[in-house]
Amino acid sequence: MLAELSPLEVTGLVVSLVGLIPVVTQYRDETKLFTAGYVLLVAGMVATNAEVFLLEPLFNFVEHGLGIGLAGITFLAAAYIRRQEVINTE
Repeated sequence: MLAELSPLEVTGLVVSLVGLIPVVTQYRDETKLFTAGYVLLVAGMVATNAEVFLLEPLFNFVEHGLGIGLAGITFLAAAYIRRQEVINTE
């Protein structure tokens, strides 16, 4: 079962989990949507590796729907809101 894990996907999971440390420790209210987007990416990486073991259709949906799709929408909203704040302060 462990042999089915992709080294690239396991490495991506480890890197994303380590990257979560500064994202969480440097959290500010202004960056909450960026933090949420990153957490969704991490959830996608967890799902990528979990789908090898069980419930492949469910974890595949979580990976692509939440981990990629919703994360992208969240980052889009975060960037839009941040840009509006910059424009309004000029």
